Amino acid sequence: MTDVNDGSGAVRPSAPADPGADAAITAPGGTASAHPPTVDSGSGEHPGVVMRPGPAGRRAALCDGPDVWEVIAALHALRDEDPNRHGEALAGDLCAVTRLTAVQVAAALDYYTADPDDIDTRIGDNDDTAEPAQRPPTAGGPPPCHNRPT
Repeated sequence: MTDVNDGSGAVRPSAPADPGADAAITAPGGTASAHPPTVDSGSGEHPGVVMRPGPAGRRAALCDGPDVWEVIAALHALRDEDPNRHGEALAGDLCAVTRLTAVQVAAALDYYTADPDDIDTRIGDNDDTAEPAQRPPTAGGPPPCHNRPT
């Protein structure tokens, strides 16, 4: 994806990373994410999204909710489950599984449309970190935890 300067000082992504991937998503109530929002190159503000500090650096998060990458990871999981799910049905399901409002989901989708590389990198980093922890122990590995509640 390349950025296009429209001459006003605003930078706008020329196209989403996966053209059409988010174009068909319309949040319940008619909020569409078909067109990426204009990104002010100076402030990078997105309504409903804040930047939070953390050990892995600053990350985009909903003002009153989870990190944007977590919402988009749920979106990808829903698409993997049913690739034919799209539009309002997909957005409604995303609201249901994340327990977010349509406005929050639209804010996350708008941010993702504007900066998919950052969000996809965070999802990939999380997957890479989680994968070893989900593997069964190997021979000679650490002993199982015997003090788990039953």
